[in-house]
Amino acid sequence: MIKKILGFGAVLWDLSVNVDYSFLKKLNIKKSSYAEIDFQTINELLNLVESAGASVIENPGGSCANVMSNLAKLGSSASFCGRHGDDVAGRRFMNILKKDGVQTRSILDYQKSTGMVFSFITPDKDRTFRTYIGASDILPAESIDESMVKKADNIHIEGYLMSNSVEALWKIFEVGDKISFDLAAESLILKRRTELQKLMTAHPAFILSANIHEGRAFTQKEELEDVIDRMLDFSEIAVVTLGEKGAYGTTKNGELHFQPAIHTIPADTTGAGDSFCAGFLHDFLKSGDIKKGMETGTQTASLTISKIGARSLERKQLKHFIKES
Repeated sequence: MIKKILGFGAVLWDLSVNVDYSFLKKLNIKKSSYAEIDFQTINELLNLVESAGASVIENPGGSCANVMSNLAKLGSSASFCGRHGDDVAGRRFMNILKKDGVQTRSILDYQKSTGMVFSFITPDKDRTFRTYIGASDILPAESIDESMVKKADNIHIEGYLMSNSVEALWKIFEVGDKISFDLAAESLILKRRTELQKLMTAHPAFILSANIHEGRAFTQKEELEDVIDRMLDFSEIAVVTLGEKGAYGTTKNGELHFQPAIHTIPADTTGAGDSFCAGFLHDFLKSGDIKKGMETGTQTASLTISKIGARSLERKQLKHFIKES
């Protein structure tokens, strides 16, 4: 049975550019870091990149939107709700999601423009992010359509919403049935960890997912086993990804599954976690089988990192997944 999955997240355009280590050093940017910047700064970065002769690859991004796009390509019923500017960039973003098969609901901001993310890709294929969040800085609680939330079988929320949209998160968690929450950048988790844990103590998530670095920041634990155990204090299911080392899926009743990664020469690791999340949700929500969900997530992540762009998955690559839906 196909589940209805509703996602809440930021509307952001990814600006991917290959740079060497000296470029980041020159700008005093720490490799692998994440930071939010203003409109003026992101335009200054764009000018610097262009003056350096580097080519910028533009793709629609946003963690939750990436997940919804991939879910729709896999054959799931996916919807996305996000806030963007009253501009060409925002409308184009939503139209691309529609073409992917995602139902969309726009919340317009008439003051700010649609956001952008610079993804600096170094020779080791690692990513360094500088984000102008723009119109997606706040998802107003009053903009949440409760009836829409109640109709969904599963709600998927990206962790970046915990930045300035805590009231909206409370409303979604209170109204929604089964919620999957994907943790965000470590720096943001450290700022909002207490608030987020308070929310999930009152309203535990169905699925809580993170990479190991995010998991450590959220739980304040170092060892993998301790990270997983602590995440299960706030959810029924915990999923922790370890990059090329694979991923673990666990439940409160003691079920544990380790899924090895598929060896892949990466072209770009942007969106790997989002692609894994989509594959996992697609099969797990249908079958209730963590092992199957982890296997599909690993396969979709591998396909994604083999090309440039967080939404590089194509329907023709996913025929066998769709056939089984």
